[in-house]
Amino acid sequence: MQQQIQRQGIIYALCAYTLWGLAPIYFKTLSAVPAAEILTHRMIWSCALLMVLTLIGRQWHKVQAVLRQPKVLLTLAFTSITVGGNWLLFIWAINNGHMLDASLGYYINPLFNVLLGMVFLSEKLRRLQWWAVGLAVIGVAVQLIAFGSLPWIALVLASSFAIYGLIRKKLALDALTGLLIETMIMLPPAAIWTSCACCWKSTPSSTLNRPTAPRR
Repeated sequence: MQQQIQRQGIIYALCAYTLWGLAPIYFKTLSAVPAAEILTHRMIWSCALLMVLTLIGRQWHKVQAVLRQPKVLLTLAFTSITVGGNWLLFIWAINNGHMLDASLGYYINPLFNVLLGMVFLSEKLRRLQWWAVGLAVIGVAVQLIAFGSLPWIALVLASSFAIYGLIRKKLALDALTGLLIETMIMLPPAAIWTSCACCWKSTPSSTLNRPTAPRR
């Protein structure tokens, strides 16, 4: 049973990282749009989609149960800020010519996950897993040397997503319910930002920049 769960986890991880690896292609086509605006739309539409999936799956009672737990909500508020900041930095990096930095961050991320799992979750690696981690460390070291400077974007992306994953693991909350509540928490600021952006764009620049006629 445990091996089956591990196999499923590996498959899900490969699918997630594949989709996330293709995401830069999409974000790059939106390079003319500010990263914050892309992020707000992602929050809004993610919340809508997750809400539909929750209702179709008849899982709303799980959401209601979490809403009655202030400590869990406070923790989810922190994770929503963490993952929101991670998303924002990733989108900004892609749209500002730092794709390699972002890619390096998600290459380093599994090493952070292993470290946090060993320290905070008391997980242990088998011999072959140690070899795999060692090879990954060597690969990251080579990339860092080739990079020639401190890759702060990569380190922030890797560490923030690892911390997010650790906290979510500690919560023992299913992915759909947790992500829905996180997007619900991010929804109000996202909606406010989007509304302000729409109002600002609808204001004619000619009106704002029109010179004032001198008084007689």
